[in-house]
Amino acid sequence: MNLVDLVKDQLTGQVLGSLSSLVGASEADTRKATSAAVPALLGGLAKLASSQGGANQITSALGGLDLGQLGNLAGMLGGSNASRMADQGGSLLGSLFGASATGKMVETLAGFLGMKPGIARSLLAYLAPIVLGMVAKQFGGRPDAAGLQRLFSEQSSNIKNALPAGLSLGDFGTGSTQPAAKGRDTREPARSPFPAWLPLVLLPLLAFGAWYMMNLDKERKALVIEEEVKEGPVTIDRTTVIEREGKKLEEAVVETISIDPKFVEAIRLSKNATELFGGLTSVLKGVTNEDTARLAIPELEKLAPVLSGVQSEAEKLGAEEKSAFGQFVSKNLGLLQKVIDAAMTIPGVKDLLGPVVTPMIETLKKLGA
Repeated sequence: MNLVDLVKDQLTGQVLGSLSSLVGASEADTRKATSAAVPALLGGLAKLASSQGGANQITSALGGLDLGQLGNLAGMLGGSNASRMADQGGSLLGSLFGASATGKMVETLAGFLGMKPGIARSLLAYLAPIVLGMVAKQFGGRPDAAGLQRLFSEQSSNIKNALPAGLSLGDFGTGSTQPAAKGRDTREPARSPFPAWLPLVLLPLLAFGAWYMMNLDKERKALVIEEEVKEGPVTIDRTTVIEREGKKLEEAVVETISIDPKFVEAIRLSKNATELFGGLTSVLKGVTNEDTARLAIPELEKLAPVLSGVQSEAEKLGAEEKSAFGQFVSKNLGLLQKVIDAAMTIPGVKDLLGPVVTPMIETLKKLGA
């Protein structure tokens, strides 16, 4: 059994065609990109699974997947389902790898493949649920930490062999924590005569210098700025991608909110909440006038049972778990509110969607209190 091949077998011509349309790349480029991205994602998961805590994280993430839906990728990549899948994938990448490792993977793939970072990030978001879904299927949808560690240990050589020539797991930060450049002496360097604190003083100056030089370079395709903000049990990973097309600047900001791994039940419930927020965001972003608002009403009503389920499960959480989950909901609600405000300013939309959206938002506010 080769896990990489099992994932690639799911990426049929129809699926690759849908992916290429969604990410804005040719089917040939998408096929080439997935050949690198699939083993890269599996390599990242293998490294994470090498520790007990990391294996537990993956187990928790796999428990929130709907394997039935992932069995119909053509359907999942069509219509509003595609946006939900991308939102879920972005959330999984952020919660499992964090902003820094995800950003490294995006930059390396984009550079290796010669594509825009925004396209590489979008492709990884779509692929993440597919890859994780195949991992979950190896356990009948009920994985355990020990089983995951055993699986990735057995698949180590398959994952490494699947990477295209010139691309290594170390390039993604999935090898050693300090990967050495090719040809570089990896022996421990001699102790520096400079005080240990000196790099800490120089770091802000170096960072500013790098930022300044990148902004001077008008030919550079993109500037990626990553931030990680911890607020109690919640971590916000914010990635800003500024893509240059001549003198035109296009800025995209992606924020991923995750909960401290020690809050196991809150994390489990956050998977359903993430699906809810992704669905609401996808539907409301598609509202551009009164006609699209009317079409959005039944889609919003379909999400009402999901909200009721989240509310019911949240009431069963212990005090600390409930507090952590509440902060997670509150932060996501802040992002959703921007989408709601934009939709409601469209003439005639507030009267149509207000009666449906307002009760849902009031319920979410109570959960986030």
